[in-house]
Amino acid sequence: MKKFDTIFDIKTVMTYAVAAFKQNNEKYVTDGEASNKTIIQTHLGLLDDHRMAFVDIMPKDCEDIAAKVIAYYKGLTFKAMGGKINDFEQRVLSLINNGEVSMRDIGVVASLPKAYFRSLKRDITDQTIRKLSIDSVFVGTVNNDIIGEINILNCSFIQSLQCHVVNAEMNGNLVCFFTKHPAEHWGKTCTVKGKVKRHQKSKFHKGNETVLNYVKALQVYEE
Repeated sequence: MKKFDTIFDIKTVMTYAVAAFKQNNEKYVTDGEASNKTIIQTHLGLLDDHRMAFVDIMPKDCEDIAAKVIAYYKGLTFKAMGGKINDFEQRVLSLINNGEVSMRDIGVVASLPKAYFRSLKRDITDQTIRKLSIDSVFVGTVNNDIIGEINILNCSFIQSLQCHVVNAEMNGNLVCFFTKHPAEHWGKTCTVKGKVKRHQKSKFHKGNETVLNYVKALQVYEE
């Protein structure tokens, strides 16, 4: 069998993928000698001395985390049944269900630890927002200024709009606004000044949500 056709067990490759993710300070590096893919290939013994990467001692929890990543992506089966799965997710689901990884799929597995932790964080945030939405009431008066302290729940970049959308909590109530500033600008908690643009029922969580405009951070607090 040619090396290109070599098949590896998904648990083994995922364990090395988690190790690579940790070695690269919880980042997914795609280029260079220390890319996550290269580190995995080095662990698997696929590279010669001239191409192999430096490999740290593998942390003991890598295997346990790998099992959690695999279990999480097996959940895509239910999403696929609802017809809500993209091409990349379909490829991942196929790898997970087959339990095997070919040489050409090592790069896909290399990307999964970061994607897993990002998805986990998003799921926790979604649960928090839905919980707050039950008792959320509108804040301020439409077209009037408002000043208050907010806890940032999420800050996501919207490619189509070329801006960020911030979801936050103000005194137990949900607010949101669009901004050119990334998450680092707002921190975890900050005092803001803005104008109430409108009060609405969120299409996402169905609760009361206040949309702000012209938002400025007056003071950003450390965690």
